[in-house]
Amino acid sequence: IRKTIFNEDMIFAAKAMKNGYAVYYAADARVIHSHNYTASQQFHRNFDLGVSQAEHPEVFDGIKSENEGIKLVKQTAAHLVKQRKIYMVPKLVYQSGCKYIGYRMGKMYKKLPDKVVKWCSMSPGYWEK
Repeated sequence: IRKTIFNEDMIFAAKAMKNGYAVYYAADARVIHSHNYTASQQFHRNFDLGVSQAEHPEVFDGIKSENEGIKLVKQTAAHLVKQRKIYMVPKLVYQSGCKYIGYRMGKMYKKLPDKVVKWCSMSPGYWEK
């Protein structure tokens, strides 16, 4: 068993399916899960997301998370404009930029110095030997 920094549910599901099990999608399931992260916290969280994807290519190769992120930003911006809250679009762009930069840095974490990796991570304990 290898430890993982993030996406443990997706990694587990992928391994289960690879071993002949099935994953059930329950469209009627109800889950309340939310975070009210600052832009800085989003950076650190998405850094860990990128690390997870880099460490588990058997699950994430061929998946372009960026496409879903761009789609979400566009939909959210359109919703804000429709709701006449255009003043919130710059914050959306800023926060989304922090997410993207964190994610991209996480994907290339192996090229970064250890101190930078620990600083960027939301889970610095993960990096302890």
